[in-house]
Amino acid sequence: MLELSVSSDFDYESAEYKALFDNADVTAFQHPAWQSAMQAHLRSVSGIKECTLLMRCKKSGMLVALVPLISRKKMGATILEYANLGLVDYAMPTLHNDIFQWIPDTKTLSEQLYKTLGSYDVLRIKHMPIDNPLILKLFPNSVMERADFSAHAAKVGPDYDLWRQEAISKSERKHRDKKRRAMMRAGEWQMKRLHDPLEIRIAFEYLRVFHKARYADRPGEDMMQDQGAFQFYVDLACKQAESGFARIYQFTFDDKIVAVQFGIVQEERYFYLMMGVDYDRMGRWSPGLLMTEDIFRDCIKDGMSVVDLTVGDEPYKQKFGTKPIPIYTLWHTHSMLGQMGRTVADMAQKRYVPERVRRWVS
Repeated sequence: MLELSVSSDFDYESAEYKALFDNADVTAFQHPAWQSAMQAHLRSVSGIKECTLLMRCKKSGMLVALVPLISRKKMGATILEYANLGLVDYAMPTLHNDIFQWIPDTKTLSEQLYKTLGSYDVLRIKHMPIDNPLILKLFPNSVMERADFSAHAAKVGPDYDLWRQEAISKSERKHRDKKRRAMMRAGEWQMKRLHDPLEIRIAFEYLRVFHKARYADRPGEDMMQDQGAFQFYVDLACKQAESGFARIYQFTFDDKIVAVQFGIVQEERYFYLMMGVDYDRMGRWSPGLLMTEDIFRDCIKDGMSVVDLTVGDEPYKQKFGTKPIPIYTLWHTHSMLGQMGRTVADMAQKRYVPERVRRWVS
């Protein structure tokens, strides 16, 4: 049997969470380092309340499941959602691999959830990279809805040249090689992994500028221009670069910074989160493709087996032998108002509602 509770100050650096993480099939976005940094960021955002759902074995007290939730009010509705805030590409409950031996019958769990979480209109977990029906047992009467976008990841082998030959077409390899030769004739291109906090902070300032220029005409919010989100990334990078959880790649051309890429690592998987490039100076040489190729080479050298280009259907991802990963949203409505909110969310995806209403379900 399970014992449920809600915490507003759970310690993600605790031994019990680390033990749960080590026994769960999750991603780097559930890593103690990420969760701890996200928790600090949440506390700087007004209008939300941290309410982490904890599930423990009633007999032993062992933590067997955790769902990092936040609560906020929108247009009179109480919304519980995964602590995402636009920063989490893969949102997943952290579940012990044997969690389902502790789950009671659906009716009992539903009553426990209602008693523990209190009154709410809708619960939502966006950006789930799995469609596991067993997860629905955690939230009885919930549904999974597939998003209209995917994530993309490439499996790589121990030999970079062999992987490149097998994953990338001959014409594409020829195109990139030609671009690289032209670039190298024009100047000196160098890649460096950063560990020094001062160097990292400088690199992120460049990343922010490059990102803004590149995404100026794209839909959606550029999180790098939000000061709170930007600081979250910088602090995480500075704190975790030495441990290897965070990687910051800096590219220079004739000793001037022209590109920066940031990602995180879990075991043998690299999560490629964001990049920024000085396209005004470097655009004629396809620098985004070349820097990504160099990062693939470095990851393979370090024993990575997967390079995950994460959420988004940008065309360049298909040029690295990636396979799509379907993305889902879990919905659990708890009232007529919540059901209306989910309906509006479905309509908003199809652009059937005004922007003001769309913001309510974003």
